[in-house]
Amino acid sequence: MEAVRKQRLRVGVFSDAALQPRWIVEALARAGAAESAEIAVVAIHEKPGPSQVPLLWRAYRRADRALFGSAADWTGSRDLQLLVSNERRVAVGADERCWKARIRDARLDVAFAVGDVDDSKLEGLARYGVWRFCFGEHQGTSEPLAGVREVVSASPVLASGIRIHQGGDTPDRIACPSWGPTFPFSVTRSRDAVFAKTVEFLTRALRDLQLGGARWLEHGTEPARARAGESFPGASGLVRAIATMGSRVAQRAAERAFTVGEWSIAYRFAAEEPWSGSLDGFHRLAPPKGWFWADPFPIEREGRHYIFFEELPLGAPRAHISVVEVDRDGHASTPVKVLERDYHLSYPFLVEEGGELYMIPETAHNRTVEVYKCVDFPTQWRLERVLLEDVYCADATLHREDGRWWMFANSAAVGEEINDELHLFTSDTLLGDWKPHRRNPVKSDVRSSRPAGRLFRSAEGLFRPGQICTPIYGSGIALHRVTKLTTDAYSEEEERRIVPESDSILGIHTINRAGDLSVTDAFVRRARF
Repeated sequence: MEAVRKQRLRVGVFSDAALQPRWIVEALARAGAAESAEIAVVAIHEKPGPSQVPLLWRAYRRADRALFGSAADWTGSRDLQLLVSNERRVAVGADERCWKARIRDARLDVAFAVGDVDDSKLEGLARYGVWRFCFGEHQGTSEPLAGVREVVSASPVLASGIRIHQGGDTPDRIACPSWGPTFPFSVTRSRDAVFAKTVEFLTRALRDLQLGGARWLEHGTEPARARAGESFPGASGLVRAIATMGSRVAQRAAERAFTVGEWSIAYRFAAEEPWSGSLDGFHRLAPPKGWFWADPFPIEREGRHYIFFEELPLGAPRAHISVVEVDRDGHASTPVKVLERDYHLSYPFLVEEGGELYMIPETAHNRTVEVYKCVDFPTQWRLERVLLEDVYCADATLHREDGRWWMFANSAAVGEEINDELHLFTSDTLLGDWKPHRRNPVKSDVRSSRPAGRLFRSAEGLFRPGQICTPIYGSGIALHRVTKLTTDAYSEEEERRIVPESDSILGIHTINRAGDLSVTDAFVRRARF
């Protein structure tokens, strides 16, 4: 029997001005066009006054955008009133009873506030409270401040989400909590990145509210932090911030001028692997100077051991997949190229099914997830099927659990950071029809979302390694215990972090095992000359 379609939620928008940042208007437009909600009314209370952004900061932002701004400027103004027809527009005036009566007639589920609007005036007008976008460690609601404190204080992450205020004695809640990277030399770039992602949050939250109702508000959101004072740093703070950012830019330029980054592979044979972050006892496979060897995946065949990995030669426009044979004495063969396309390949995930060996390399630059079948081990591979098309997915990691196949992969839309959001897909068979999880993205955190190797079991449960992608890409690995994996829900808890224990190693971002062979990779910087 066909499921009964739920009624769309009714959202009222309350703003201090008709013109608002483009990304906010876009977020509301997407939410209103989705199946879960509609924009029922737009109420404007024009409040003339000075801009929330001080003059000196406005001058800095213009220069910052000229230097570091992206093609998509999310801060240009758009008219909120264009979201609805004339009869759904309300001018908020002095007669409070009159405009509130019109709002109550709209039977709102959510009141969404933008700008300098008093939340207490909106209490009781919507069944599920007053919602706002929020930013930063203290989950403040001042949009002009998003990214400012993080860049000034050199914080590695910039948080965002939706703050839900229900009034009375009910504590505020946070929906869609997310952590993305802060770009230490640019407020503009940090803001562009966070807005490109946060623009989707309202649609997601309304989807989940429609599915779960009041229960979702209680169990699908998290407690909010107490509101703190929000203001721009003064002139002296701006000067210090610019000086600090200038110093970081100079340091970064010098680093790149005199050193070159290098990913290499490490392996060892051990009955158990503690994954401590130490490479003591590991055999190191270093590439030629300026090359990258990363994303190792091991496999055993007829008592022999092989490692497949991403190989990026110096100056090459894209990487390919290579393989090396290793033994217990630390000997390694010369790497052999086994798979190359006219787009970038990395993360050669290996999986066996039905007596066949398959590889799912990362093919994000082709906007696909592809599976290759081994026809002559280890060097010959044939494209078997494209599992997903028109998706920008990184590091697809497959796992079979309870008779189903699951794919973990980071995914992003154009302009978004690929390292932030973990998505799930599921299928009855490896080569079957893959469907997205209904709660995608199941995690939004640059500090732990992106897959870092295959899932594995121990006596304590099922574990998923995730990359720590801040303050640099591949800073380390967060190891999570999977606590729920169903078609309706996913949850995990961080068990511990695996970070380099040597000062000479700056990062690791992949761990894998095959039998008693452990493999990982390491990032270092070497002198360029």
